[in-house]
Amino acid sequence: MKSRNSKFALMAGLVGLASFVVTACTDSDTAQETQKKVEDGISFAVTDIQNISESSLPKTKAPSVYETTSTPLEGEGAEGLSLLETTVEGVNPVYHSAATRGTITTNDNFAGSDKPFAIFATKEGSTAANYLYNEKVNVDGTMVNPVKWKKSESSKLKFFAVHPATDGSNPLVTTSSGTNPVVNYTPDTDVKKQFDLLVANTNPFNYDDYVSQKIPIAFSHATTAVLFKVGNDLSYNQQVKKIEIRNVIGNGTYDIATKAWTVGTTKKNFALELNTPFSTAVNPGAIMNDGDGTFFMVPQDIPADADVKITFVSGKSVVAKIGGNGKKWVAGTTRTYAISNPKDLEDRNAVLTVETEKLVYNYDETNVPFKVTSYSQLTGSGRPTKAEPWAITKYEFSADGTTWTEGKPSMVAAMSSESGNGGTSAEACTMTFTNEYRDYKAEREAALKAAHEAPGTVDLSKVNGPQETANCYVVSASGKYSFPMVYGNAIKNGATNASSYTSSYPASEHIFNKFWGASEINSPYITGANDAKVLWTSTPDIVSDVTINNGNVEFKVNKDKMKEASVIIGVTNNTLGTYNVLWSWHIWITSKDVVNTDNGYFMLEPLGFRHTEWHGTTYEKDRKVRLTVTQTRTGKTAQVEFTQKASALVRKGQAMYYQQGRKDPLYPSNGMTLQSTGTEPNGYNRGMLPYWSVKMPLIMARFRTYNPNDPGIGKGEANGDWMWINFSDQGDGTKYYSHAEHATYFNLWDVNNCVGYQNPNAFVKTVYDPSPAGFRIPRLDEFNKINSGNNGKAAFVPAMGILSERDFKIKDTEYSYYWSSEKKKGPGTLSATQQWYGYYGLLAKGVKNGNTTTLGLVRPEHPSSPMFKDMASGANVISVKE
Repeated sequence: MKSRNSKFALMAGLVGLASFVVTACTDSDTAQETQKKVEDGISFAVTDIQNISESSLPKTKAPSVYETTSTPLEGEGAEGLSLLETTVEGVNPVYHSAATRGTITTNDNFAGSDKPFAIFATKEGSTAANYLYNEKVNVDGTMVNPVKWKKSESSKLKFFAVHPATDGSNPLVTTSSGTNPVVNYTPDTDVKKQFDLLVANTNPFNYDDYVSQKIPIAFSHATTAVLFKVGNDLSYNQQVKKIEIRNVIGNGTYDIATKAWTVGTTKKNFALELNTPFSTAVNPGAIMNDGDGTFFMVPQDIPADADVKITFVSGKSVVAKIGGNGKKWVAGTTRTYAISNPKDLEDRNAVLTVETEKLVYNYDETNVPFKVTSYSQLTGSGRPTKAEPWAITKYEFSADGTTWTEGKPSMVAAMSSESGNGGTSAEACTMTFTNEYRDYKAEREAALKAAHEAPGTVDLSKVNGPQETANCYVVSASGKYSFPMVYGNAIKNGATNASSYTSSYPASEHIFNKFWGASEINSPYITGANDAKVLWTSTPDIVSDVTINNGNVEFKVNKDKMKEASVIIGVTNNTLGTYNVLWSWHIWITSKDVVNTDNGYFMLEPLGFRHTEWHGTTYEKDRKVRLTVTQTRTGKTAQVEFTQKASALVRKGQAMYYQQGRKDPLYPSNGMTLQSTGTEPNGYNRGMLPYWSVKMPLIMARFRTYNPNDPGIGKGEANGDWMWINFSDQGDGTKYYSHAEHATYFNLWDVNNCVGYQNPNAFVKTVYDPSPAGFRIPRLDEFNKINSGNNGKAAFVPAMGILSERDFKIKDTEYSYYWSSEKKKGPGTLSATQQWYGYYGLLAKGVKNGNTTTLGLVRPEHPSSPMFKDMASGANVISVKE
């Protein structure tokens, strides 16, 4: 057991000891033995088995011996008091200035105690102390009456020792002659007259090994030492006068050879009168009965009626049961009874404060320092204070400042300390917030640049399995790519998809029966192309090396230019003159995440979308964390609430615009123009056919205005339609036949749409659909899925306005407009000043609300009418997965 004072560091040998040797002088001793003769007899080197640190002592008893238990104290003023019992290995050396009878014996005070010990020796093979019996040994290791070890008498000796030796000064220790020593131990009922009982039991020693050496004697403590100390705040203004242990066994015998106690049956009371009363307020945590006040008790099963009584100077006393329930005093251990007051705090005022530098932090201020001061103070002026341990007992989180959820939130990345010892000096802590600011645009573009570049040339029509073509291909890494020269989705699941360019309904003023590229489409494959090129790009040089190779368009996406972008690639026949494009495709360079959606639900961003800004914290509102700090003993609490400011999410961008029914995207920037009046082929200046939209993909067609005097329409403001009239079955683009002026085509994006709105037929995607493979233009009612959360994968539908068909400028940017595949005849008169006639394209109109947009499908001024717009207007497209 480690000494409580450095004074007790055990010495290598006893103070004042010289080197002693074993001598022999019989007639049969050898000449060598004669040379080693001395006259001092056998000598001993005395040590204590506790000559090692307390923490190193092995726990040699049953685990139950070391269990901590608490027993309530009873008596006047004892409310909340308890007796806390703890046991440690070894008899704890406690310093005392005078070497009195009750002082625990250690190497440090053994010599100074001037108490000889008794030595016993047994010859080899004997069970009785028949060589030395109860011989006294001085504290320096020399025998009072020297005896020499003669090899002729015994070549081996086994030694036993008892400290102190039996004489008139300690009649309570006796042994029986002619046997191995047995100690009959009866401690004095006056604790001040008790003494520390040490015993030793050695292994046999060979004469030849120890003829010139000291015999080592390692003493151990045979009793149980009992100490009392102040635990947590005993009754603060009391002074302990007397301590008693009552109704415990007061005698027993200890067989040194077998190291076993035989406990008597007589119960006694043991008392300690303190010469100076012990103030519990002045010395909290101190030992009350150190030195000559240590109880040295017979190890035993503590009787059930055993108790401890503590009497104060005031005359009050408290009593606690300490026996029964298998409780034991075990030899060689120290039992400490700490008198605690864990509940009754009437005599103290608890102080608990949390100090902060500030309470509100920006999103990027992650270090949140605060200080905790925690103590209690005896009532009355100038009374002592006591450090009170504290702990953070509760975390609470609020995402909106109103609703709180208990638990440690993810916004707390770390806490330097969640508890402390307390004291009048504040303890510093630091909470660490997470910085959840994200530059999503930079992250996406960094991911695009870092994406693995596939070896060779990747066929974009086969990335998802069987070949499937489209008018738009999504690219998410730099490298070399190709796609077949095929009209839109004319190949699906690896086979010709004729239904994408041939309607099952006969041609009419609303049914486009045969689909056209630069010529009528009768096969998936585009022929006659002799060149391929970039027609328009949002990022110069991001795509290069565009060529035609064996029926495929090949191109390269350059890593050093990699970012979100849109590129239009066309194949041409240069012999056709100015308008020579045979077909064109949209290459959308973006994260593959945008098409990570479920069947029947929308892609996550509009076609061709590219961010101009996208940054902010992952949380949109200021968030809060509230800490509850509690004094663990008193239960007093304090709270502190910290706020981490949000950085509003900014998400803006640009996307491609489409006239309803056209496959090619438009954007009002260099390279795209508005069709000029009077310059269209064949002199028509009011519209464009699919034939010409293919050949002039970068020209936004002027709208065709219905004749307001047409009796089939009715008088009033007329609508516009970019496609002027049905196309004849002649392939040269010069022959037309006329239907009524209000002709418009329902099936440009949905082949078998024969009714315009709420088509009962299954959706059949056409070669004019601008969506990527596996996606299509939605019907109007499907937009409700976006408002409902899109099956847990939110679709971003920003307000980007409408592209005017009149001046090719973006207008109404506070709103969003997303085409459906459907059309409907205008509702007629909406008000005295608003009249709508003819057919219009149906779309979802969204109102921007922060970073989200709610889509409306019905006109507020005419609830029976879906939302509509001129088909010649340029609106955005967000596709739904087939």
